[in-house]
Amino acid sequence: MLTLTRRVGESVYLGDDTCLTVYDRLRYHVMIGVLAPERMAVACNAHAVRPATLPGGERFYLLTLLSGDEFTVGDARVQVRFRPTFLSAQSMQRRQMKVCIDAPPALRVLREEVYLDHLAESGQRLPPAPFSTWLHRANRAVSMRMVA
Repeated sequence: MLTLTRRVGESVYLGDDTCLTVYDRLRYHVMIGVLAPERMAVACNAHAVRPATLPGGERFYLLTLLSGDEFTVGDARVQVRFRPTFLSAQSMQRRQMKVCIDAPPALRVLREEVYLDHLAESGQRLPPAPFSTWLHRANRAVSMRMVA
């Protein structure tokens, strides 16, 4: 099992086509966005999750999890761990959380910054700012209004 620390706005790539992004964190909950191709199944607590379909055919899943909850993306099992806090929203978003990924050995798991460096070195085109970037900004604005 691979354990990575992520903050709000940071991502993890599973293979070349699936992206997990930490969108928001508020006390006991964390919001994770999964951008996956349509052939990839996502299940949370053994229940299938209904996606939003993007214009490019990708599926977008938005999951709200407690610490210790897990979900599956294809063959990979993902668990999120963090300590609940009662601090202001800004300090909670800066705090790290652990993303534990149990994936088959053939599936490459990379942090966002390593994945982008790998693409640049191999001469591949960097992905454009995805829908997930817009959603992160929108969620951050809503979170700030809720705290005020």
